[in-house]
Amino acid sequence: MKITNIGLSQVNPYKRNQQLSENAQNTRKATTDQLEISSAAKSMQTKSPIEVEQAERIAAIKADIDAGTYKVDAKKLASNILNYYRM
Repeated sequence: MKITNIGLSQVNPYKRNQQLSENAQNTRKATTDQLEISSAAKSMQTKSPIEVEQAERIAAIKADIDAGTYKVDAKKLASNILNYYRM
């Protein structure tokens, strides 16, 4: 029995699959991710004057606590606690 390539196009399914996978990888490499930060997010990154004042106040309180000179107004504290639970 003699086998010839007459009438058959030389098809190598393994090579075809390899070429398809290489083409797919090449198309994936072409695309890149992009990040765009909105103007609202950019404005959130900067500290507002209120945040700066709060940070300064917190730093002053921490310094007083460390120095042992921080005093708590008991009447004001009790008043604020009552107001919190009444709401």
